[in-house]
Amino acid sequence: MNSSDAVAKLEQLAEAAYQAMYDARPFRVKDCYDDAQLYFHRAIEAARLAELHSDVARLTRRSKHIEDVYNSQFRGVGL
Repeated sequence: MNSSDAVAKLEQLAEAAYQAMYDARPFRVKDCYDDAQLYFHRAIEAARLAELHSDVARLTRRSKHIEDVYNSQFRGVGL
């Protein structure tokens, strides 16, 4: 698997975890968010190591967007 494939796979896992937030029971939402952020951080690191600068920027923006969504829509759910 080349670097681009690894980044794409990690991004796919991150997006799946993000989507799962919307379907999760309230007590699982934070776990889904944490999984999404973990996969995004791994994808960003893989892109950085492969010097895929545009992917680093794009994935960083997406991770921040998901953080903002979580904070505005889900924070405190299931507590």
